Amino acid sequence: MKPDITMFFPAYNEAENIPKLAESAEKVLKKAANNYEILVVVYEGSTDGTIDVVKGLAKRSKKIRLVVQPRDRKGIGYANIMGFKNARYPYIFYADADNQFDLGEFRKFVPYIGKYDIIAGYRINRQDPLMRIAVSRIYNAIMRLLFNVKERDLDCAFRLVSKRVIDSISLKCRTGVATTELLAKARAIGFKIKEIGVGHYPRRFGQPVFEGRFLNLPKPRVVIDLLKEIRMLYRDLEQK
Repeated sequence: MKPDITMFFPAYNEAENIPKLAESAEKVLKKAANNYEILVVVYEGSTDGTIDVVKGLAKRSKKIRLVVQPRDRKGIGYANIMGFKNARYPYIFYADADNQFDLGEFRKFVPYIGKYDIIAGYRINRQDPLMRIAVSRIYNAIMRLLFNVKERDLDCAFRLVSKRVIDSISLKCRTGVATTELLAKARAIGFKIKEIGVGHYPRRFGQPVFEGRFLNLPKPRVVIDLLKEIRMLYRDLEQK
């Protein structure tokens, strides 16, 4: 029997991307899943009408559901926590809402559902500015060293997670450190992780949230928040 699957997508000012995203998700899930739902977790501070776009889609399809992330709970990590908490089904997939992935590649994951607890995508031929790629490589190297994670693309948001994992660990990170936190805590208690390469494509609509205008470098506030959460995660894992 096909699995029951929740797909969720954190979104901030992604109004132009959401219709295509929802259409792609439904197309994939109709073939891959028995029961399914699509959650779009929209930050309340979005200013381009993303919430209204999702509401409109939800009126036309009962499979689509809006989850509003409160202003005082900002951060991609908290959006992920809300997606996991609101998921109804035992297998939970999430990806960025910017359409830089082809959701059709979810089919690569299907043969491994139930055999692995986490299926983690890694980007093949990443289509981002060179400075962003360089920063990501440095970040990945540091995180692998600190947290004994083996995966090659720690900040890639194209993953399937068994609800058993979510029920067994406590997710605390609110920033992008959350993608590493999930893997590190799952690995620490013995969950099985599978890596699969997926394509990556240029962003057509919208703007990245976490970078300044200078050389695609992260904003200073973002760096400070990341360092705080890296320290918190390190202490948290030391205590286990």
